[in-house]
Amino acid sequence: VNDNVNYFNLVNNTEKLNEVPNGEYREKSEINIERISKNKSENSGGTSKNSSGISIPEIKIVVDKKEIYHYQIQNVYIYDYGKLIVSNFHMKVYHRDSLAPSLGMILDIPFLKIKNKPVLRALYLPSWNADDGLYRIKLFYGGTELKTPSILSFIVKRRKPKEIKDGLSVVDLEMNKNVNERIIRGISGKIEGPEGILEWASFLNADALWILSGETTSFATRKPLKGRKYWDSGPIDNLKILEKYAEKYNIKIGAYIISFFVPGRNGVPDRYKSGLGYNSEKDYLYRSRHISLGSEKRINDLIDLSKQFQNDPYVSYIGFDFIRTGRADGYELVDEFVDEMNIKLDQGWDSRDETEKIKWLARKIEVNRDPIIIEKWRWWRAHKVALIIKKIIKEAKITKPVWVYTLGWEHGKEHGQDPVMFFDAGVDIDAVMLYEANHNQYKKMMAQWQEYISSKQGNIIIGNCVDYKLLDSDTLTPPQELYRRNVIGANQLFKDGPAKGIFFHDIYRLLWGRKGNYKSWQYALSFVSSIFNMRQSLGTTDILTDIVIDKNIKNSDQLFGYIYLKNQGEHSLDLCISSFPYGTVNFRLDNSDKINRSKNVKLDLFDIKRIAFSTDKRDAFLQVQITNRCSYFFPLH
Repeated sequence: VNDNVNYFNLVNNTEKLNEVPNGEYREKSEINIERISKNKSENSGGTSKNSSGISIPEIKIVVDKKEIYHYQIQNVYIYDYGKLIVSNFHMKVYHRDSLAPSLGMILDIPFLKIKNKPVLRALYLPSWNADDGLYRIKLFYGGTELKTPSILSFIVKRRKPKEIKDGLSVVDLEMNKNVNERIIRGISGKIEGPEGILEWASFLNADALWILSGETTSFATRKPLKGRKYWDSGPIDNLKILEKYAEKYNIKIGAYIISFFVPGRNGVPDRYKSGLGYNSEKDYLYRSRHISLGSEKRINDLIDLSKQFQNDPYVSYIGFDFIRTGRADGYELVDEFVDEMNIKLDQGWDSRDETEKIKWLARKIEVNRDPIIIEKWRWWRAHKVALIIKKIIKEAKITKPVWVYTLGWEHGKEHGQDPVMFFDAGVDIDAVMLYEANHNQYKKMMAQWQEYISSKQGNIIIGNCVDYKLLDSDTLTPPQELYRRNVIGANQLFKDGPAKGIFFHDIYRLLWGRKGNYKSWQYALSFVSSIFNMRQSLGTTDILTDIVIDKNIKNSDQLFGYIYLKNQGEHSLDLCISSFPYGTVNFRLDNSDKINRSKNVKLDLFDIKRIAFSTDKRDAFLQVQITNRCSYFFPLH
């Protein structure tokens, strides 16, 4: 007998409730047990009686899995239940002696009959980021607990992602056109052409450059890849062009795919099944610009391209963007959803055509706003995506670190994303997109993440976008707001520690995007400054700094202050203190009247130096360069 199977006799506790012929329950004092026993025996064909005198068949219970991850559904089956009333069965789940409701705060989890089979099924859905550990199942028939020979239980477990460095700095490039079609200049002005992208990434202090390397669009001007026309040629070509410069700049390359979204007015190509959205005002379905999560051809194409990246020696990371549905589409998956999630349906369900079934789900969510269906729909889509991720990793035989881009609002669950499920499915880094939020929404996102997940439960890096319209603030410029959001995101995403890194989105926007009246270098320096701030918080830098503004000097045109430097490395350091742009800040060493535009300082081990500065450029940056090594920047705003 399988270890997951328990056979038991259903024993009715006659001190509480007893079954009567019409399926209702009454207290023992209200009914005649002997009379019911005789009636039951006659109706059931003379089955054996238990100790209470009521005829009960022997039934079988099966717990589907001994262990589950957070993205998995735990099914519990009942067989051989005879003529017992299906609606009277339910189960409860406990963790650490407390009730552990199924998703949607469902305490009494019902059993439903499987279509055309003499089997009942109940399912347990772990709540969002459920505690790991042992969970126990108790079965009930009506109000009576059923005793089994052994404890019914299972374990919720958590996968540990691959280790990554603390303070990871990532720059990405989201560019569909071939990089050779653009005039690209590096920040030094000395390098032109594609290599300029690597020079920018190096200036941004990047450990890795993540390149868009797979995309399907429907633009009229798109250039399909020869031999595989369902992929655009630009992203795949860009990977080959740029990866050869990586070693020169000591930057690791990541290749990522836009998975299920198709930009362009012509929509999803015929090769793939399209996701379906719903217009609630006019009650019609429409083809969205998302490929359906049920499109096996798309999943196979993702596997095929991922294999190519796995076999590319220059590629160190493999990533996926838009690995989700839209917020209000994906309804074509209704049959799979209601079946897997054990949704109770009306008797006329099977007679409905496909369109009516899809509209039923869409109306439940978009019109009726059914809270249980909405929560299950969000959870199920995240579960579905997790299974797709797991399949891609397994079939493409990926051994390199895998990352996904996920949405920041409500940790992505509105669109069917969940970092916990994705880590369990094989993801190693979750790159959380904190953009597309105004100033106040950004604060709310921080609170949502703090309430949801711990810094120890996965490698999460945060990112913001170069876009002056999105970087709104009443007091700061967009580059300054980029710095502020990065620092807050890295340090306040969790209650118990900082994020693992920051990513910069992206070099295309830095060079040709919506920068407003600001220069590329201003956004770049804001990012670099936030990287140093993060690494200093993590204690991974050679020098420790602090900047203090002297508020006792009242001068509206000038800013006065001090920069404190401490050597916390392993060797003495030769430093050059200057500003960016050069000459915008004046310096003098403590106890000296000599003013310089730059200052050379030798910093012995554990030595501390104080350097005074003044400037009339409040958007200037202090620059501390370690000779023959790297530069650190500090925004004076």
